Amino acid sequence: MRITNKYMTDSIINSIQLNQGNLARSQEQLATSKRLLRPSDDPNVMGQFFSIKSSLTYMEQYNRNIDDGLSYLNMNDTAMGTLGDILSKANEYAVQAANDTYNSNDRAAIAQQIDKLIDQVVDLGNSSVGDKYIYAGTKNSAPPFKRVGDQIIYSGDTNEIRREVLAGTDYRIDSPGITTSGIPGVFGLATDNGDGTYTVSDGDPLATTGNGIFRALFDLRNRLNNNDAAGIQNSIDDLKQETDRLLQYRVQVGARTSHFEALQNQLADQEIKLTENLNNIEGADIERLSIEYNQQLLSYQASLAAGAKILQVSLLDFLS
Repeated sequence: MRITNKYMTDSIINSIQLNQGNLARSQEQLATSKRLLRPSDDPNVMGQFFSIKSSLTYMEQYNRNIDDGLSYLNMNDTAMGTLGDILSKANEYAVQAANDTYNSNDRAAIAQQIDKLIDQVVDLGNSSVGDKYIYAGTKNSAPPFKRVGDQIIYSGDTNEIRREVLAGTDYRIDSPGITTSGIPGVFGLATDNGDGTYTVSDGDPLATTGNGIFRALFDLRNRLNNNDAAGIQNSIDDLKQETDRLLQYRVQVGARTSHFEALQNQLADQEIKLTENLNNIEGADIERLSIEYNQQLLSYQASLAAGAKILQVSLLDFLS
């Protein structure tokens, strides 16, 4: 077999390129600390590898959903805590005004304080997390509660806010601002106005619609203005009923918060285990890889040196 210069040149170039490719791959593995850089590196484990990567991606989304849910729940708890304080303050005023020593002027002065508490409740009904109003249902881009004179108008909706926190499992993260039947929402029952808004309370002492915090406070204010001692006693019972209902909603929020925190810890443990498995599959043995890198570097340098020596041909080499 005749060995030509072209054959020698092609063979040396191919060897140099092969050694250079192996060296580059080892450099990339060292830089990333990963054994698997592309699917062709080890097809036998790629199915397991992509399955774990997919699970980690889902878990990241679940964690974001849980964080979002906890933001809603924590703000709910804070708002309900302040609502409880307002109801407690209103009850103090009511007990104070029920005293026979108070006259109509004294009770009218307290009525003004109750009216200010109604404004505070409106503000709490417009509590938000970022730019989302937590008692507005899914129409949560604008404040849901507005006081127009002695009317409380609600412009949100009654849809639930839910977050998926496990595969195929979602939970409600808000509390109902209002309801239209059955158990009153946090702020009471409301009637649909047919134009996308609801009337929570119209301040009418004879009205029954609007059972809830607003209804109880408006009734107390009106009874104080009317110097209605017997009615004030009824308001004390109404305020207790609203306090008990609010406590039930707050207990629900607390239970859901504990649930989400437990899920968060569970997902964190799973993420650690899956990450360990992923590192076992794609992680590189740095010590072994360093040895291989040095060997490949030596091979590459040797091939360059050999190529430089063999390919040093000139016209003088043929004339000698």
